[in-house]
Amino acid sequence: MKKIICVIVMLCLCACSNTEKVKLKKTVTIEFYSVATCAECKAFKKHAIPYFKERYGGKVKIKMYDMDDDGTKKPYDQVIKSLKDFDENYYGMSPFVNIKGYMAYLGYRTGDEKQIAKDLEAKLKGKKMSAALSGHRYMYK
Repeated sequence: MKKIICVIVMLCLCACSNTEKVKLKKTVTIEFYSVATCAECKAFKKHAIPYFKERYGGKVKIKMYDMDDDGTKKPYDQVIKSLKDFDENYYGMSPFVNIKGYMAYLGYRTGDEKQIAKDLEAKLKGKKMSAALSGHRYMYK
């Protein structure tokens, strides 16, 4: 009986995990700038971070920054200065997701992590990214 229960549990765990694993050639750093009281930020932490960790395994490094911490201003400003066409009216808004060296996103809705992953993988392959999140995406100069 215990063996049957173990098999059923294993099958359920495998079926529930529908995240495709992708092997990256080099480690990608995702910097997440958030505010503790922001609902979108909380959703990103709950859904997107585990998704990226599962999808990319040890090839993703997640750095968390608190936008209310004065020490965050310097790295945040460095990212903003490195982006093309960043709208200064959005300065300091969160959640802000920087995929270091590739692109950044402002804002988040549950499920966006799948499109962000597709954009990253397209960029790494030198392919065109989707228009799906283009209004929230900023590219490096």
